[in-house]
Amino acid sequence: MVVVPPQDPWAQVAEVVRLIRGGEAQTRPELADVTRLGRNVISQRVQAAHDLGLVRPSGDMRSRGGRAADVWEFCGDAGHVLVGLIGTTRFTVALAGLNGDVLDEVVVDWKVAEGPEASSRRIAQEMRALLAAHEVDHPWGIGIALPAPIEFTTGRSADPVAPSSMNYRWPVDFDIRQWFIEEFRTPTFTDSVIHMVTLGAAAAPDAPDDLVYVRIGTGLGAGLVSGGRIHRGATWVAGELNHVTMSDDPRRICPCGRVGCLETYCSGWAMIADAQRIAASGASPYLAKIAATRELELDDLGAGVDFGDAACVEVVAGAADMLGRALATVITLFNPARVTIGGFPISHNGLLQRVVERAIRTHTLAASIAGLEIVPGDPEQREGIHGAAELVVDALLAPESLATWGPLGSPVGVPELLEGPQQPGS
Repeated sequence: MVVVPPQDPWAQVAEVVRLIRGGEAQTRPELADVTRLGRNVISQRVQAAHDLGLVRPSGDMRSRGGRAADVWEFCGDAGHVLVGLIGTTRFTVALAGLNGDVLDEVVVDWKVAEGPEASSRRIAQEMRALLAAHEVDHPWGIGIALPAPIEFTTGRSADPVAPSSMNYRWPVDFDIRQWFIEEFRTPTFTDSVIHMVTLGAAAAPDAPDDLVYVRIGTGLGAGLVSGGRIHRGATWVAGELNHVTMSDDPRRICPCGRVGCLETYCSGWAMIADAQRIAASGASPYLAKIAATRELELDDLGAGVDFGDAACVEVVAGAADMLGRALATVITLFNPARVTIGGFPISHNGLLQRVVERAIRTHTLAASIAGLEIVPGDPEQREGIHGAAELVVDALLAPESLATWGPLGSPVGVPELLEGPQQPGS
């Protein structure tokens, strides 16, 4: 797709839709003020967006002292987006509206080590089931999140950590974006799980333009939003907070091959490993009793903290302190307005949240944290779904895309949208 100049009518339609969708301008006079376009031109561009089913009158009127004007709203139900979030031990498939509202979702236990082909086929199977259940003939687009950094121009993995017999990594030579394009004949966009989650957090109505999102899952990840846009870095690996060195402890061996990385302290697998060592030593009768019947889980640590088990408190507080110290450096350098800590339920544990905040405030200049919010993530863990939908819709409503499919009335079945490099949608 070629670059569309701002004076192109479809570029103006795209800008009108963006402003209405974001709530920045929702009446014709407001749109004219923001875009500096004439009233007649604005009326034509709003009508074009309305004809495509992208905007509609909300039924409200707004006046700035004169005649009241119609308030326009984005049509979140104009189309559908499929989302696939791939983790190491499970994946989530969801069907969402264009506004990110989740219509349905399913979580499937699945080991990503089964391989990219098998994983893709299984995800596609669940996607088709959702489409059939909701009688959706064809989605507008698909968003896929991988458990690895993504080279955003191509949509392929840019994972800097080499795979090993003990550490499966998504292969860099598997083009999952092209696989789903060919399978569904639908525009497909990929990014890392942490970036999708961060995009979802940044899309919240009250989200500041500068924020950090930390996700505690099986591993650990972080995403940065600067000036309202996600920061991916020169080689696509921005936010690898998990590989910041915190100690020289030779017992803390990271999948990257080094020792003492933050991930070896406060990722899900690291906290479980600490709990297993404690259970085996007999220092915690609570953990030992559970370990005698099944494998320990992160939820056991959270429950142990609530129960008052000293060993569980030590593990969670120690992990949280390390995370807070690492975040103190990020905050000093980046000066965000908000830090969100989300992911698995352990991330919402009160002790973990308090210790992280204490460590941040202890190791950061007062000026760097003036007004800083430290908040938990969505307990339903839907930020990734919202973020993936946001990525897809942003890309499809970008001027270049809208100029391609707008004259045809729908992005469904437009070959040009399936070709070329992945277009930045955020």
